[in-house]
Amino acid sequence: MSSGIGKDKDPKDKDPKGPTTGKDREKEAKASGGPAKENKDKDLKTKVKDAKEGKKDAGGAQPGVAFSVDNTIKRPSGVSGLRKKASNAEVIKELNKCREENSTRLDLAKKSIHQLPASIKELTQLSELYLYGNKLPSLPAEVGSLVNLVTLALSENSLTSLPDSLENLKKLRMLDLRHNKLREIPAVVYKLSSLTTLFLRFNRLTTVEKDIKALSKLTMLSIRENKIKQLPAEIGKWLPRGVSVSKGDVWG
Repeated sequence: MSSGIGKDKDPKDKDPKGPTTGKDREKEAKASGGPAKENKDKDLKTKVKDAKEGKKDAGGAQPGVAFSVDNTIKRPSGVSGLRKKASNAEVIKELNKCREENSTRLDLAKKSIHQLPASIKELTQLSELYLYGNKLPSLPAEVGSLVNLVTLALSENSLTSLPDSLENLKKLRMLDLRHNKLREIPAVVYKLSSLTTLFLRFNRLTTVEKDIKALSKLTMLSIRENKIKQLPAEIGKWLPRGVSVSKGDVWG
């Protein structure tokens, strides 16, 4: 009886598909997804996991970083510029409209104005000019051309002085300078002899000059919320009857 050891395997027991060639392996890989599909699935899972954990992708910038930098640096600058241009355009539009209609009242309050156009001098018919609630650090000398002004409202700006040309406003009766940055009463104010109302509250005033006596028509003087420690001794005699300066007008 012969032994089966060392004998070739029966052809019937061999792989029915026969020998595997390179093309066969390629076909099998495509059919089953093979290593290529497994690698893609693995990469996809890794990207999903990294995205959840906020990890930076190897092929690009970290999501959100570039956008954040762009927002904090570039965008505010652009928005600010647009606001400034819109404000200037609106002011010029209002000036033109006032001139065309020959209006005696111009309201430019709360428009974020940093600088008043010199063309304001053309509006000589104005009797009322409202500029409160802006960002004006100064007034152009051309405002002195508005010789018919009766009311000039300049509160809530950043004024530290007034142009000497305001001396030409011989008809001015009300001047509102509240909430500015005046450290002294501008010398030109003492020359506005037609004033009946003068508001100077919430500034940084430390003194009131003796020249206040030139404002003989005053019926209202408000100088509270400043840093005035002492008023001129004879201020009561200089001011017209009916104008009172209380203790609350003196700080300290």
